[in-house]
Amino acid sequence: MPWRYISGRLLMFVITIWVASTIVFFLPRVSGQNPLAEKIYQDAQRGGYQDPAVQERVRVFEQKYGFDKPLWQQYVKFVYDVVKFDLGRSIYLWPKSVNEILAEGIIWTLSLGLLTLLLAFLVGSTMGALLEWKRNNWGLMVAMAPILALSAIPFFIFGLVLQLLVFNIDREYPLVYGYQQGVLGWPDWSDWSFILSVLKHGLLPALSITMVSLGGWAMGMRGMMVTTKGEDYMVQAEAKGLPERIMLTKYAVRNSLLPQVTGLTLALGLIVSGVVLVEIVFGYPGVGGQLVQAVSRSDYPTIQGIVFLLAFGTAAATLVLDLTYPLLDPRIKSLSN
Repeated sequence: MPWRYISGRLLMFVITIWVASTIVFFLPRVSGQNPLAEKIYQDAQRGGYQDPAVQERVRVFEQKYGFDKPLWQQYVKFVYDVVKFDLGRSIYLWPKSVNEILAEGIIWTLSLGLLTLLLAFLVGSTMGALLEWKRNNWGLMVAMAPILALSAIPFFIFGLVLQLLVFNIDREYPLVYGYQQGVLGWPDWSDWSFILSVLKHGLLPALSITMVSLGGWAMGMRGMMVTTKGEDYMVQAEAKGLPERIMLTKYAVRNSLLPQVTGLTLALGLIVSGVVLVEIVFGYPGVGGQLVQAVSRSDYPTIQGIVFLLAFGTAAATLVLDLTYPLLDPRIKSLSN
């Protein structure tokens, strides 16, 4: 793979991150609100501070956050901090840093989104390939009917339906949050009781994402299989008398998977945004819920940090795709030379 190709993709990665960071910096400030002052005045009303003391506190914290400086200076400092992966400190959770907030939520979002995405991809792609390869299999055709119907339903709507069904069947089953609350010392990932509680609480959100996603992956794979079966190399393989298993795996599935891998890679970069509403419905302690709270509070540093994470994940997934695609398809390698 030539260095010119790699450097071009790396440059596009940097430009994408810079543009996304710039947009997320200026967009919240268009409203003209001062969330820092609003937060301090709310605290003052609860604590009974006098007005002069409140104004002095606002001034001090504006200096801490750099809000007293011109906008261009704030932007330069923001870019400099982003390069160092220093995303600042939250306004509403002061003195907690945005890095700490993301560290607390990202493990929940990744464990939910990554596992469900890979499971839906593997099961859905397999079903789609077999559905086209074995057209007369009535079992697959019957199974696909409800799966395709579910694919038209948003994740969070199906999650609400699951909550209602499970509540009517077993009212003791946990419907919200990521683990059983009220247990001292949790979360503790070395405790098997905690892990079992996480699995139990995560079953319904995982089902809501996986079941809805299966139809899209299955139909995408089936469509590519239809195209692949008509290619000359498939006709030649069949004329040579190759075993059906070899034709399916090494000829049909391998060439049909390329667009599926593209979709998977892009979906990996959008895990956080894809499960945000599911996290809200189930009260899941992930990055999605943190983003909603930050937007409702106009917490600029937290919003900037989470959106930067989204942009970085999407751009990184695209970069990995661009660098690995020539390895999957020799035709792309020849074009990149």
